[in-house]
Amino acid sequence: MKNTKSSNKTFLNNHSIHIEMPLKFKSTADIKVSKKIIGQVIGQEDAVNIITKAGLQRRHVLLIGDPGTGKSMLGLALAELLPKEKLVDTLSFPNPNDENAPLVRTVPAGKGRELVAKSRIEGAGIFKNQTILMFILVILAMFAPWWALNHYKEELGITAATIMFAAFFLGGMIFLGAFVIFLNLGKRTNIKISSPRIIVDNFKKSTAPFNDATGAHAGALLGDVLHDPFQTFSYTSIRKCISKDGELVGKKVEHLFNKFEDRIEKRKEKEGYEAIHLPKNELFVLGETNGSVSPVEVLSSNRYDYNDKMIKLTTSENKELIVTPEHKIAVWKNNKIVYVQAKDISEGTEVVSKSEEIIIDEQDIINTYDERQQEQCQLYYQYLKIKKQNPSWGYKRIAKSMGQPMGKTRWWHAKKHIPVPIQTANWLKDNGLLPLKINNPNLPLISKVIGATFGDGGTFENLNGIFLSSSEIEAVKEFGNDIEKIFNLDKDENSRMIEGGEYGHSWCYQNTNRNIIRFFLALGAPKGNKSKLNLKIPQWIYLKDQLQHQFFGSFLGGEVGIPKVHVNKFYLNTFDVAITGTKQLEQNRYEFISELKQFLFKNGINTGSIIKRKTKTDGTYLYRLLISTQVDNLIRFIRNMKINYCYYKKEKLINTINEFMRTKKSRYKELLNKGYGAEKCMKLLQLTPNSLYEILNNKQFNLIKAEA
Repeated sequence: MKNTKSSNKTFLNNHSIHIEMPLKFKSTADIKVSKKIIGQVIGQEDAVNIITKAGLQRRHVLLIGDPGTGKSMLGLALAELLPKEKLVDTLSFPNPNDENAPLVRTVPAGKGRELVAKSRIEGAGIFKNQTILMFILVILAMFAPWWALNHYKEELGITAATIMFAAFFLGGMIFLGAFVIFLNLGKRTNIKISSPRIIVDNFKKSTAPFNDATGAHAGALLGDVLHDPFQTFSYTSIRKCISKDGELVGKKVEHLFNKFEDRIEKRKEKEGYEAIHLPKNELFVLGETNGSVSPVEVLSSNRYDYNDKMIKLTTSENKELIVTPEHKIAVWKNNKIVYVQAKDISEGTEVVSKSEEIIIDEQDIINTYDERQQEQCQLYYQYLKIKKQNPSWGYKRIAKSMGQPMGKTRWWHAKKHIPVPIQTANWLKDNGLLPLKINNPNLPLISKVIGATFGDGGTFENLNGIFLSSSEIEAVKEFGNDIEKIFNLDKDENSRMIEGGEYGHSWCYQNTNRNIIRFFLALGAPKGNKSKLNLKIPQWIYLKDQLQHQFFGSFLGGEVGIPKVHVNKFYLNTFDVAITGTKQLEQNRYEFISELKQFLFKNGINTGSIIKRKTKTDGTYLYRLLISTQVDNLIRFIRNMKINYCYYKKEKLINTINEFMRTKKSRYKELLNKGYGAEKCMKLLQLTPNSLYEILNNKQFNLIKAEA
């Protein structure tokens, strides 16, 4: 194989730069091959980056692809990249109590072979001793009859001696045969009990082991892709279920089966069975995630005829759910969520449920307090329950039945000293915010405020205030007005405006009402220094598109970096979104920005890579998401995206787009005058027909501003 020259193409700020790179070699022997497997992978650059990062961070990687795409090679490379550590051998010992459940043990690397060898030597020693013993018995069995014949021939006569000879001979043979059978049984028993097998052998190895496991059929490792992970609902039951956008799930599923009819998969062995793999963002339902009820995405759905028995569950709210007996239902047990088959659920069992329209309720507020105050709330609820069941009882009798001091129930009897968390919940109820439902008219405004707490705003660690900082006084005033509107506050109630900065150019709005702060904490707002916290976007934000736009609009208002037209007028400076975090939070930051990236993509905004770089602060990194600066992308961003609490950035972006479009228009005309055709001009200027139309027909360059 010979080659003389090749060329590579790279991209910088969405502009193509063609670089000629001469590569000269006489044969493939001159090509340097990496000693590590990861350096030998070609054509899977993205996978190599992920594998390299996963190896350094000791994380799991799921590889999915057709045969021959390099999954096993990447797995070997990952094993080679894992940090060096003490390796162990894994051994399997026969279980005398259950042969289908072998005993698995680990020993230091190299010891596994020693144990197996030792076991075999001990077994061989037993067999050797048994062989010697058997040889001795054979000699005795053979010579004993002759001894008896010669010994008793003179005393008893030849006839009696012959009988004795026959008796000794037959007895010896029977004893010898029984002994041989016993030895064979003993051999089987010894082998079954004592001989281990090596599952993972790390003898003389310094890297992590790699085991390639292949299922007997497609899906044997991870489960059949046509299997229903949620078991089976009845047709009438699923039609009553509500998706995250308020639509009946049954109706939605029927629509999806019709919409993606060409994707339907069927089973030959099961008549009437149909399954479909759903594209992203097609169907969300409420499910259990990390111990709480939140929207989850449905990746696949199926339907088929079922003629067996079903079980009907009725909740305390008189809602019915009809499922198969094997369907696993989430129930509360010892304050934890466990899954029980429907056939095993008894009357009175508390099923995990949450009305689809409720986002947070009183218990969510109580959960923001410490364990002692949560315990006081439970005692108070217990007091109210006993009081309701026994109206004639006084506080002393109730205290005795509860095992609590009389002083506690006396105050409650006088309707004083109600636990603070319940006071907070009652204040929010009075303001129409508990339970907070999906149809609450203030929910978009709440999303707007909580989005700011992930950006330039936040809550203090000691819960002394919720705040927003900005160089624009109008922006912080708007933040304060939004809070006053949500909670029906008087003007400047529990709030203040602070002017700061070296030259007095920074403003900070603060509200010190802790009921407000607890409300936003229950909704998922971060508490304290965000650069040291895991940032998790509240799942209720995804219930409506409007909530997502308000949340991310406020976050972008604080964290998006607006580009300027470069001095050479050919391209823009970097357009990005950035957040900080420690090295330990790297995975969390990538996940957070990936959610933002997905939201932008859903709204037609193209983004690039996530870049990490070290900041001036020790141990802190900046994680940046690059946004494409193509004209089309900029126009879609300003039209489709909100930028809340930052008028300056919104105005600056519009001005940048206008200037960039004027420059493109001027250069387009210059190229036309030089005799270039329209297609050539668009290629040189990196324009699409749509962006060229915008440039040539938007004379005012006054793009539609996104609503605040």
